Amino acid sequence: MQKFGISPTNVDWQEQCGLGPAGTIRQGLRLMHTRAQTAAINGSLSSKAPTRLIKTIIVVESFIRSNSLLQYPIVMTRGVFPEQLQKTFSAFSNLLSICGTILAQTDQLLSKLEDATKRISECYDDLSRLCLEAGLHGLKATRASENFAWNVRLLKAQLTLMNKMQTEANDICTQMTYRTKLDKSCLVASKEGLKLSRILYAQPSI
Repeated sequence: MQKFGISPTNVDWQEQCGLGPAGTIRQGLRLMHTRAQTAAINGSLSSKAPTRLIKTIIVVESFIRSNSLLQYPIVMTRGVFPEQLQKTFSAFSNLLSICGTILAQTDQLLSKLEDATKRISECYDDLSRLCLEAGLHGLKATRASENFAWNVRLLKAQLTLMNKMQTEANDICTQMTYRTKLDKSCLVASKEGLKLSRILYAQPSI
């Protein structure tokens, strides 16, 4: 799974945005919007862009399906942005991709972990009898009990971590459903459970 994927990827995006550790998706979207506008006003966007001017960032209501037919937020850019801003978009896209993968997989894994944890906990409650039936006595029974207890703790720890990881991924994706106005642009969003999708792109002037 992506246990170690969310935190470092989120930190990377926050650094690219210039956000602190407590920076949110909503704050980052505002910063990216402002920087894209500033780049357009200053004429710093590459002349190789397919259009003459890219002046605002919007989120368009659109659902895109993955190969697994599950929907989650994505980021797409159109036009040529300054290098640093493009790195910010790329970091954001990577973060959302990881979150989408987590949300697509964790329900099934959590169900399996919960079932395994329940079954092994039930066995642990009857461990003394099971050791006797298996012919384990004294030190052998003690070691078996200690190993079993360790596995129970390990499973419960993994279950807690996976729940936390799913919550973090869902929180990031949910923030993409925020609706607000940025100057003349609008971040439009809607939500369908945990399965979300948005396209973020630069809108060229005519």
